[in-house]
Amino acid sequence: MAVNSDPPFEALAIQHCVEGSRTTVLAINDGIGQFVDPFDDTIEWSEFIVFGISDEDEAIERVYEDDFSATTKIGTIYGCHIPVSLIVNLGADPYQVCDNTHADLEALYSVIEEYEYDVMDIIDDIYYIHEIELCPEYQNKGYEEMLLLQLPAIVVKTLRVFPSLLMYYPSPIHRDEPERDLEAEEIIRHRINFSTQEVFKNEKENDILYFPPKREVSMKEINRIIGCRNPGDTVPNSYRNIELYRLYESVGFEEIGQTGWLCKRITCIYGSDVKIMSDDF
Repeated sequence: MAVNSDPPFEALAIQHCVEGSRTTVLAINDGIGQFVDPFDDTIEWSEFIVFGISDEDEAIERVYEDDFSATTKIGTIYGCHIPVSLIVNLGADPYQVCDNTHADLEALYSVIEEYEYDVMDIIDDIYYIHEIELCPEYQNKGYEEMLLLQLPAIVVKTLRVFPSLLMYYPSPIHRDEPERDLEAEEIIRHRINFSTQEVFKNEKENDILYFPPKREVSMKEINRIIGCRNPGDTVPNSYRNIELYRLYESVGFEEIGQTGWLCKRITCIYGSDVKIMSDDF
């Protein structure tokens, strides 16, 4: 694939940025795995800052010394790695971990379970693409396709994991917002507060009395209120950014059903999934 670039770049430099600093304290007598919490320690959001490097050996050497002054920023890739096999080995449910982490990840794993991707295929690791943001001067010039083709290699070389799937959800260009059911929202809010209070029974002065609901609330409405995806949810064609879907499909992504979710299975990083830099780049 040719990239119309000015100036032409002969290589990419990827700077891996993790949000915030993290301090970890471990007791020397802790057993292996005792200090790993699948709900807090497994999924980490990160940002890849992508730079173009001109054909200069000196510029590449400076990059390896964390000096990016001779490079040109192309854009950023923001997303996260979901270590499915690790979460399972730690005895947790990947859906629950995703649900506790972010609404997008809850929807992602809801689709995987509904379409039985976790049964039909071995999924060790998923990389979720939240957003690819290019600098204005590099938009619509083929760079997003190039980054999508190089993304498996970027993930392997920076995160040291091999993604079984790349997944992305193009945001609908518009959506119909259903009329709010205020009574149902109040019922669910009370249930949540009561359940939370049950966990902290020692705080007697703040006990919340349980009252039977005036009516039953459907699971579909419950999911809407708490921000979870309902099984069977689809994205109408009129809501889709068709150009964005075509872009991802052009580099090997396929839609899962009519859910709007796009995925690409990575079979071999040295095969057709990754294009090595060529004279056209």
